[in-house]
Amino acid sequence: MKRTRWGLVVVAVAVVVLVVPAVGQGNADSASLTWSRSLGGPTITSSGFGAVKAGLRVERWFRLGSSSPMKSEGLAIKLTGSSAFSIRWDRCARKNIGEALSCWVLVGYTPSKVCASDSATLRASDGDVAPASLNLYCSGAGHVYWVTSYGGTVNRVRVGGGGVTTLAHSQNDPVSVAVDGTHVYWANAGGGRVNEVPLSGGSLTSLAIGQSFPSSVAVDGAHVYWVNRDMVNFDMADRPVNELPLRGSGVNTVATSQSEPVSVAVDGSHIYWVNYKGGTVNEVPLGGGNVTTLATGQNHPISVAVASGRVYWVNYLGGTVRWVPRTGGSVTTLATGQSEPMSVAVDGTHVYWVNFRGGTVNEVTRGGSAVTALASGQSGPSSVAVDGTHVYWTNFNAGTVAEVPVGGGSVTTLASGQEGAYSVAVGR
Repeated sequence: MKRTRWGLVVVAVAVVVLVVPAVGQGNADSASLTWSRSLGGPTITSSGFGAVKAGLRVERWFRLGSSSPMKSEGLAIKLTGSSAFSIRWDRCARKNIGEALSCWVLVGYTPSKVCASDSATLRASDGDVAPASLNLYCSGAGHVYWVTSYGGTVNRVRVGGGGVTTLAHSQNDPVSVAVDGTHVYWANAGGGRVNEVPLSGGSLTSLAIGQSFPSSVAVDGAHVYWVNRDMVNFDMADRPVNELPLRGSGVNTVATSQSEPVSVAVDGSHIYWVNYKGGTVNEVPLGGGNVTTLATGQNHPISVAVASGRVYWVNYLGGTVRWVPRTGGSVTTLATGQSEPMSVAVDGTHVYWVNFRGGTVNEVTRGGSAVTALASGQSGPSSVAVDGTHVYWTNFNAGTVAEVPVGGGSVTTLASGQEGAYSVAVGR
């Protein structure tokens, strides 16, 4: 007998985390920097260098663009992490770029052994627009990660398919997963914990305990973030948004008194979340500060994502997909009439979401267009993620993880027999 679960939220990381006919364009984006591999190519947040032989060097160009109508000034490019990575040519430092201009950075990778545990972060900033971070790593192929809420596991499989690796067992209702260049992070709603494990498996570390129904987790290069939904004390008004240094200690509560926060996302300057019961979309600066409400009166928003100065979300009961500029302004509706949209993801060109009851995986251009169903006949799709080539999702009722090429094509089942497959993320 199939079991139906609703009301929890998943952020894809990418995305965590991110639509039907457009009804307006709204205000212009707030300015931000973005990385891509080519002119006109999709925005990327990570890039693998393959299984490079020891002592050999592989080089890749990365394009830096800007959504600002004004030229940026004094660009700074910084590479941190493994010394196996190096900047071979920097054509961006101190350059001025804008909407019609871009610049390029050449990164080299010279491993000491085949596919060592190497990762680095390429970061661009200029002080006036949202910075861009690019995760660089060694990998023969990327992986898809997910949790099984009923099965209590954290898993991964190679992009394209292969054997499933279970990274963690006996988890208490895991409901959200995120990934960076070294670790997988997830929230145990029932156990009240936020945990991590190395990408290839190993010892599990509990980063935070005693949380009240943590329902969504996100990560950047410095911190892990989560929200506490609190499904027990329904009269509790002080439901927080939290952050914790990745290699530090001490939980920092960056927002309090939220009305059932269920999904969290992060970019280079702010933390974003939606309040399911309160019907609001919110942001706060990294590290804490004044909370800004970007949208009110939403009909049970359940998933949020951010990209290029726009905050995207889906309204579970309202059946809509929407966005608002990160700096505030008019709300734009990209899709209406959706059947229980559960999760949203975004890349450089499109917005993607899944309809839990409708059984579809969908896309629309970020500027607004007719909605395209990339997959139909799915059994309880509950979470969606995207990279530069494919869209990935979990089918909660069917217990499967699937992918389809960006733009449409044949659906591939990557994993089956996953009891209560829920949150999904893609990365190294």
